[in-house]
Amino acid sequence: MRIFGLFLLVAVMAFGMSSPSFAKKGSWSWWPNHWQEMDFTPYVGGQKLHQRWVWDSDPWTPQDWIDQAGDEKRVLHDFYAAGILTDQYTDSDDIPVLEVGDGFIKLSGKARRRVLGFVDYVFEITKSEEFGTFYVYYQKDDEKPMGLYNKHGFQSY
Repeated sequence: MRIFGLFLLVAVMAFGMSSPSFAKKGSWSWWPNHWQEMDFTPYVGGQKLHQRWVWDSDPWTPQDWIDQAGDEKRVLHDFYAAGILTDQYTDSDDIPVLEVGDGFIKLSGKARRRVLGFVDYVFEITKSEEFGTFYVYYQKDDEKPMGLYNKHGFQSY
């Protein structure tokens, strides 16, 4: 039985090496030539979609939340009650700081941007000065900020 298996293995190898594709490419040329002449384009039309483009058509405004809740104080109260926001103050350099909690960390990226945009809309931090900015700190990590928010949106570190 072993002899039959050995004979079968040798026959398969001999047949494989005698095929025209093997003789053309050689035994070690499979990998470099394997991906040639394959029709794979990951994006339709060769375009590249940027994530920023996806959010450009978002019709949401902070006024939507104010209209739903009645006023901005109610929305901010709900943010604090849900643990999304925990504190707001100015640091030693007189730069506003917004401290966020676990509720903020659990939000999606889109929801985080909306919360920070709402806070900026209410307090007009980015409009109050030419380079209006506020830092965003995570409540459990006071050593360094998560990022900052300015007229260009949230830039995380």
